[in-house]
Amino acid sequence: MLITTLVAAVISIAAGAAIRAWAFAVFAFLVAIGFGSVAFADGSSVIAAVLSGIAILVLMEIGYLAGVFVSGLLRRSAKLRENKSVADNVATSRERPQG
Repeated sequence: MLITTLVAAVISIAAGAAIRAWAFAVFAFLVAIGFGSVAFADGSSVIAAVLSGIAILVLMEIGYLAGVFVSGLLRRSAKLRENKSVADNVATSRERPQG
């Protein structure tokens, strides 16, 4: 169960950088239903199975949001580096004396 939880968290973080929110919501909901069903089939009560499904859903959503946040930070820093390098090149070309 711990390995499944870790795999779900890693997939969620990776999905945050790659897919749209609605697509991930459908995927996470299906995984949560499956996780709860497996817990119920293993002999847990209905309430325990529902709670474990909700817990995995919450974990996946947190992982997705973390992935979106980190992906946005990386994109923003790459864009700033790109803009800064272009601005530096323009500034140096204007400073050259023309003769």
